[in-house]
Amino acid sequence: MKEKSLIDAIPPIHRSGYIALVGRPNAGKSTLLNQLLGTKLAAVTPHPQTTRNRIFGIFDRSDAQIVFQDTPGLLEPKDDLHRFMMREAERALADSDLIVWLIDAIKGVTPRERAIAEKILVPVPAPLFIVFNKIDKTPMDRRAALQEGLKSLSFSHSPILFYISALHGDGVGDLLERMIERMPDGPKYYPSNQLSDRTQRFFVEEIIREKAFLVMRQEIPYSLAVQVEEMKEREGGVTAIRAVIHVERESQKGMILGKKGAVIKQIGSEARVDIEALLGNRAYLDLWVKVSEHWRKKGERLRSFGYKE
Repeated sequence: MKEKSLIDAIPPIHRSGYIALVGRPNAGKSTLLNQLLGTKLAAVTPHPQTTRNRIFGIFDRSDAQIVFQDTPGLLEPKDDLHRFMMREAERALADSDLIVWLIDAIKGVTPRERAIAEKILVPVPAPLFIVFNKIDKTPMDRRAALQEGLKSLSFSHSPILFYISALHGDGVGDLLERMIERMPDGPKYYPSNQLSDRTQRFFVEEIIREKAFLVMRQEIPYSLAVQVEEMKEREGGVTAIRAVIHVERESQKGMILGKKGAVIKQIGSEARVDIEALLGNRAYLDLWVKVSEHWRKKGERLRSFGYKE
């Protein structure tokens, strides 16, 4: 057998690092994360503020491992939940080797977005990629106007601009390769087969919350939280899950239940499909609704729902 040369024995360069995905609510951060990972990890709905926690999504291949941090949308806090969400975003910025600022190309760089960027993004020393998303719905001749909206901002590093469609994947491959190029040499932080730092229970809660957002539409999504109280393996490979949807008012409880329980049945039916895909086996989902008055303003409640340090 021919012996390997010394050159063959030298391992290839391996890059690794942390990247924060930040931006205003509904800019497409979770859609981009799912596209980068090639699987649905983060909840995606048409509603802003769908993401509440910082979620690690781990991209892994032989020459690189990137830990993407999907963050809550940058906003001006109005209650304890919003303040928690902003701290999650700020922690991601502090821990990252690269910041990816997603901007909705349809809306452009609004004065409000510039103000938040000036306060939160400009002071961060990490390199910056500015990514204009939803470019498939934006005319080519609008790109100059999009860049014009950035002129008043002064960053520590000259940002690199990208134009993508996170939904359809246009430009995402090139963005990923440029991200990898900017990562420092380093080891794998997580096993190659690990997709996130979060538990299955967390993602079950996220799936139920996402389906409730989609079914309820504009009615009460921001007033609800989901808590899995029990997950047990039963005989025959079935996972039994008991979960509670918390709302803030009695009237909202009736809306979640629906006439003869029709709404909560729909939420449960749609959630079960994704939960079974996540777990890889059949699931029995028992959903309940509970009124927890003003939970978004109560620290103890926020902690119990996982929204507090």
